[in-house]
Amino acid sequence: MGTAFQLEIEDDGIATLLFDLPNEKVNKLSRKAMEEFSNIIDEVSKNHDIKAMILKSGKKNVFIAGADINEINDIKNKNDALLVINEGQGVFNRLEALPFPTIAVIDGTCLGGGMELALACTHRVVSDNPKTQLGLPEVSLGVIPGWGGTQRLPRLVGLQEGLKMVLSGRPIPAKKAWKIKLADAIFHHAFIDEKAHEFALKCASPHEQKKILNKRVRTGATNFLLEKNPLGRSLVFKTAEKDLMKKTKGRFPAPIKALDVIKSTYTMDLKEGLKTEAQGFADVADGAISKNLIKLFFVSQDLKKDQGTTESIEPKTIKSAAVLGAGVMGGGIAWLMSYKNIPVRIKDINWDSIAKGYGQANDYYQQLVKKRKLTPGKANLQFHHISSGINYSGFQNADIIVEAVVENMQVKKTVLAELENNVRDDAIICTNTSALSVTEMASEMKHPERFVGMHFFNPVNRMPLVEIVPGEKTSAQTVATAVAFTKQLGKTPVVVGNCAGFVVNRILLPYMIEALTMLEEGIDFERIDKLLLDFGMPMGPFTLMDEVGIDVSFKVAETLEDAYGTRMKVPEIAHTLSKEKILGKKGGRGFYIYKKGKQEGANGDIKSLLPGASGNDHISDETIIARTVHMMINEASKCLEEKIIENPAYLDMAMIMGTGFPPFRGGVLRYADELGIKNVCSKLKQLSLEYGKRFAPSDYLLEMKRNEKTFY
Repeated sequence: MGTAFQLEIEDDGIATLLFDLPNEKVNKLSRKAMEEFSNIIDEVSKNHDIKAMILKSGKKNVFIAGADINEINDIKNKNDALLVINEGQGVFNRLEALPFPTIAVIDGTCLGGGMELALACTHRVVSDNPKTQLGLPEVSLGVIPGWGGTQRLPRLVGLQEGLKMVLSGRPIPAKKAWKIKLADAIFHHAFIDEKAHEFALKCASPHEQKKILNKRVRTGATNFLLEKNPLGRSLVFKTAEKDLMKKTKGRFPAPIKALDVIKSTYTMDLKEGLKTEAQGFADVADGAISKNLIKLFFVSQDLKKDQGTTESIEPKTIKSAAVLGAGVMGGGIAWLMSYKNIPVRIKDINWDSIAKGYGQANDYYQQLVKKRKLTPGKANLQFHHISSGINYSGFQNADIIVEAVVENMQVKKTVLAELENNVRDDAIICTNTSALSVTEMASEMKHPERFVGMHFFNPVNRMPLVEIVPGEKTSAQTVATAVAFTKQLGKTPVVVGNCAGFVVNRILLPYMIEALTMLEEGIDFERIDKLLLDFGMPMGPFTLMDEVGIDVSFKVAETLEDAYGTRMKVPEIAHTLSKEKILGKKGGRGFYIYKKGKQEGANGDIKSLLPGASGNDHISDETIIARTVHMMINEASKCLEEKIIENPAYLDMAMIMGTGFPPFRGGVLRYADELGIKNVCSKLKQLSLEYGKRFAPSDYLLEMKRNEKTFY
C-alpha cells in the first residue's frame, strides 16, 4: 500500500480510510495520490467484511484542499485536460459504486476535488469546527469542476443552491451545508470521530440508512414550481445567467461554461452528464484566462508566506490596538480590528468626529447583518470591542496604533509627535497615508524605527490590500509586525518602497490624469468610462473619481505632481471642479448625478466647464485605451526600475487588489508581456510624438526591449 492512505477495518465491519499526504500541510489530490486511492478502492471493493467505510483526514482543520493546482497549470491542451478529468471521474465513479456505504467525515477545509470526492461518497457528515468550509472554487481559477461537481452537487442540494456554489466559487460553512442537505449530519468537532463511527454503523443498517436518505427529500411549493418542471428550471437558469453577466460582464469564461454544462445536463443521465462536464472543463482549462488566474493564485499563496523582510525575525504579538482619527478610514480600520476580535480605542478632537467613526463601523456591521453573515447579537458583541475618547486615555494599552488623520504632512507630523508621548515605548506606530513620504513623516519622531506606513484602501470592508511602507529608519521587526498584523486582520500585505503614491496610487493616478486630459481635449467622458469598463476595469476612471471623491483624487494628484513634475501634471479641469465644489458621489454630483447614492446619468454641467474643448470623436477606441493603460504599464516599469517594488508578480497583485485591474488579464505587467515589450515601447513612442513626453518609454522598458526580456 502507498504512503498517503492508511486503511483500518474494525471488528464491527466499519473501515476507516485515513488520508494524510506526507510532507504536506494539507491534503491534495495529486495524480500520485489519486492512483493510490484508486488502488485502495479496488482492494476494498473485494472485501466482503466491510459494512461501511469512513473517509477522514489526518490533517488538522483540512479534509482535502482540492486537486494539485500545479497539475492543472501543466495542462497544455484539450487532450491533456480530458486525460486528467477522465482519470479522476473514473476513480470517483468507482468510489460511488462500492457495494457498501461510504461516509466523508469533514472536519475542516473541503474544496474543489476534495469536495467532488465527498460528493461521490454515499454520505457526508461535517463538524461544527469554524474551519469547516465546503465549496467548489474552480471558477476562480478559470476552470469548472471536472470530477463530477457540476453533476452531483445540483442533483443533491437542488438547482438553486447548486448553482450558487458552482457559479460563485464561494465555500459555505458546516451549518449551511447541513441546512441545504449537502451534509447528512453535523457534529461537535470534539466528538467527530466517535459520532462519525456511530453514524457509519447506522448507514450499515439498510433500515437506518433509508431514514437518513429520506431526510434529503426536498419538498414544498417552491421546490415543485422551480425545480420539478421545465418552466421553473428555465426561470432559474435565466435568473442565474442574468446575475452572472451582471457580476462578470461576460469576461470570465469559466462560470459561463459551468452554467451551460449544468443547464444542458441537469436532467441527463449521470454518465452522459459527466462526459459533457469533461468536455466543458477541457474547453476552458488550456485558455489564457485560466493560466492567468492560476498564476495569480500562486502569487497569493506566496504573499501569505512572505514575512515582508529577508531577516529571520519574530514579529511582535498584537493583542490590542488604537486608531487616531475617526473619519471614514479611521472608523473603517477600527471596525476591521473589532471584527477580528482586537480591542481598539479610537480618538479624535471632538465627540462629533468620534460619532462619525462609530457610524462608519456600525454601517459595516449592518451590511454584514443584512447579508446574514452575522446575527444582530453577534454584530453588537463585536461592535463593543471599540471604545473611544477625546484624549489619549487607553492608548498606553495599545500594541499598535494606526494614525488616520487628514492627509497633510504638517498636521501628521504634529499629531505623531504628540502621539509618541502618549504610547508605550515598545508600541508600533503606523500611518494610513495614501501618498505622503513615510521617511519625512518620521523625521521628527524620537523612535522612527518603530514607525511604518500601513496604507488601507477605501472601503476598508471590501478592499483586500494593505501597502506596507517602511521609512528610511524603520526596523525589520516593525515591518515584520505590520505584515503579520495585516494578515491577522485578514488582509493581504504588500511591502513597497517609500515614494510619492507608493505603488498603487503612483500607477493609478497617471491613468486618471490622462483620462482628465482627454476630457479637456473634447473626448466624451462617458465614452472613456465605457471603453475602460469594457477593457475589464471594475469602473471607468470618471466613475472611480466620483466614488473616491473628486477632491480626494485631486489632493493625491497634486502630491504626485509635486514629486514627479510635468509627467503627472494635474489638468486644469481638476482645479475647476475643486473650485466649483463638484465633489463626486458624496456631494450628489460629480461627473455623474447621484440620488440617494445611485448614479442617475451624466452631469450636463461638466461640458460647460470646458469652454475650450470641442468634440474629438475621431480618436479611436484603441488610442483611448492605449493612452490610459500604457500609461500604467510605463509607470509600473519605473517602480521596478527604482526598486519601489522588486517582484513583478507582487506589483500585479497589488494593482488587481488595489484598483481592480482585470484579473483575467493577469495584471498590468503580465498584460504588457501579452502585448509584447517591443510593441509596448513602439506604442509609447508613437503616443509621445502625438501627445507629449509623458509617454516616453522608461529606460527599464527600452532595456528590456534591447535584451528581448519579459517581466515573467
